[in-house]
Amino acid sequence: MDETGEFRRNWRPLAGAFLGIGSALSLNTYILSTFAPYFIAEFGWTKEQWTWLSVVQMMVIFSIPVSGRLADRFGVWRTAAVGALSYPLFLVAIAFMDGSLMTYFWIYVIQTIVCSTTTSTVYNRVVAQAFVRNRGLAMGLAGSGAPLIGAIGAPLISLYVQNYGFSAGYVLVAAFCMACAVGTLWLLKGVKDEPTKASARADYGAVLSDRAFWIMLAATFLVNVPFSLATTQIKLVSGEQGLPDTAAALMVTAIGLASVAGRFIFGIAIDRLNPPRVAAFGFALPVLGLLLLASPLDSFAVVLFAMVLIGFAFGSEADVVPVLVARHFGIARFGTVVGLLTAAMGAAMAGGSILIALVQRATGSFNGYLFVAAAMTAVGSLLFLMLGGRRFTPVPTAHS
Repeated sequence: MDETGEFRRNWRPLAGAFLGIGSALSLNTYILSTFAPYFIAEFGWTKEQWTWLSVVQMMVIFSIPVSGRLADRFGVWRTAAVGALSYPLFLVAIAFMDGSLMTYFWIYVIQTIVCSTTTSTVYNRVVAQAFVRNRGLAMGLAGSGAPLIGAIGAPLISLYVQNYGFSAGYVLVAAFCMACAVGTLWLLKGVKDEPTKASARADYGAVLSDRAFWIMLAATFLVNVPFSLATTQIKLVSGEQGLPDTAAALMVTAIGLASVAGRFIFGIAIDRLNPPRVAAFGFALPVLGLLLLASPLDSFAVVLFAMVLIGFAFGSEADVVPVLVARHFGIARFGTVVGLLTAAMGAAMAGGSILIALVQRATGSFNGYLFVAAAMTAVGSLLFLMLGGRRFTPVPTAHS
């Protein structure tokens, strides 16, 4: 099987997943980081209030596993259509809200629940099914939609908001996302997607009795604690380093571009090298980045390097974890398992947000959080090495 032929034959599921992941709930990471200062200035919210809003990510603990199971049971197109078409409507609702913190909170909660059907947990199922030899690279390409669009769009939308206001910026993003939703559903219409016929009880029973799942769950939780920094806190933590707003905005772009690079680099690596070792190395990168941010070294170059390391790991997650799932559990339970692991990611990021808020209240600084997150990440990255043991035999690739 030649490599270019695999991409040529399966361009539709790859393009559809790229566009779908990049234009809905996963884009919130970059939208919220970009709009955070404008929310605070527009409505008079405090930084602490804004940080606590990130706890809404806890909703994915419940919604993502459901979405993953729905994708396994009913197929990707039907599952994704619900969130893809509703996501832009939530953005419009935010654009015209009254500025009440509770109003925004409930819009954000419902958006997170409904639009969890547009995440890589759902879309990667068709990618994993279409690609075998280049599965990691294909998932990396698909997952690069959100960081690539976010990296390009963050500085542009910042300039637009400065000239036309907060509401106009949200409406523009909503129009873009609706156009992408239509394109995504057209690309995925008719793509091969074989739903499972097994009962939920049988599938969950098999997954929860597998030791490999519990290792993945613990490791995934631990390495995701620092990624709350890479979602809604990029500009705020950059500002604490003494960087001006323009330089802080560039950090959003830097972490987005690094995420894209991480998807490519680790996607290629995991297709050709030992997957558990690739996972361990990739997820260990933020340890150095976090320690640099906590250090007295606050120059633009040092902060940029730290953000790039975090971005690389944030990007690698898009293909490393799904490839490990496909490797150990196959396609029939792919969405079910990835959904549970993504819930762990959400719990970790929400927990990280709570830790940030508590540390900010106690010390007025990010440093305590940075040290704790670095330690947890180091432990989590080492756990992935256990998956290389002989007892964890991968499913045959040809039947994955």
